[in-house]
Amino acid sequence: MARLVTERLLLRPFERADASEFARLAGDWAVASMTSDIPHPLSEMQARAWLRPGRGEVRFAMELRGQLIGGTGFYRRRSGAAEVGFWLGRSWWGRGYATEATSAAMSYGVRSLRIPGYTSSHFVDNPASGNVLRKLGFEPVGRGNIISTARGHDVEALTYWLDAKRALERLPSVHAYRAADTPRWRAWLGRIAGRAV
Repeated sequence: MARLVTERLLLRPFERADASEFARLAGDWAVASMTSDIPHPLSEMQARAWLRPGRGEVRFAMELRGQLIGGTGFYRRRSGAAEVGFWLGRSWWGRGYATEATSAAMSYGVRSLRIPGYTSSHFVDNPASGNVLRKLGFEPVGRGNIISTARGHDVEALTYWLDAKRALERLPSVHAYRAADTPRWRAWLGRIAGRAV
């Protein structure tokens, strides 16, 4: 899977070494309870299993100056469209990182994987995620119930859609690399590592 570079972040595949920090950040009730599939409490063993993407899944770790801060990605459905999801450790809320990272992941999906469109949802008691989706260009299309693993029951959610044409108009192109050992890649990493945020 490619690695992506945004203005402030490195998006890379999750690694086994991320399990402990993933469990600490994503296992936080304030984070896990706003996702459909992250349990609470979240053990390191569960985290290791969750970090392995399933068939059709593209999952990126969000890294800020060498530190894991969240995750973003999508799941490709049989139709070809993809379901977008993201989470961010509580210490980094409200700084635009979820929008920045998810925008890059979606741009990669449309431009490199030819994804025709995206769906996404957020629980009605999580308006911050709705704000992220609207910034990305999503439009609301419905409402229904989605299971929350952390809460242990269905939760009312709003569902959104963004087609590829609109995504191409709104989402930035991203710098994607498959090999980390290139001069250009090292220059980008140096730029991110030294950037004041």
